[in-house]
Amino acid sequence: MAAHDEQPGEEQVSYFVTVRTFNCRRVFHEDRSATTLVELIEGMRRERGFKKYGYVVLPDHYHVLLGGGPSSAAIADTIRAINRAAERFLELPDDGQPLWEDETDVLVIYSARARFEKLNYIHHKPVLCGIVQKAEDYAYSSAGFYFRRYGKTEF
Repeated sequence: MAAHDEQPGEEQVSYFVTVRTFNCRRVFHEDRSATTLVELIEGMRRERGFKKYGYVVLPDHYHVLLGGGPSSAAIADTIRAINRAAERFLELPDDGQPLWEDETDVLVIYSARARFEKLNYIHHKPVLCGIVQKAEDYAYSSAGFYFRRYGKTEF
């Protein structure tokens, strides 16, 4: 994913978003589908002008931490657009089930401290799930970017 736009410590409103697959389907356990979702998140973020602080795509859900002054309604609209695009681009079997759960969690964050807490959570989620031993080794997360740029994944 492209470089991140801002230091995550800036004081401004940001949004921690969690989107789950329907019935916890492990759609993103394969490289192609996870990479496609990462590219869709970045493309939509760039198209709509949001700042991206962090992201992680896990087998059955994703988290993204966005900012840049948009309203929560604009964030929700962007997430719906990402999800619709994923439905179009991923070649999933037509089993009659939706790809996504109906409800998306959007948490409004007002402080740099809370943003750092969510960024740390995002980066360490693959470790907590037992997918990797080091956060920076997970390919579908912003942790590698932060590790290369700052030499660490926790703030």
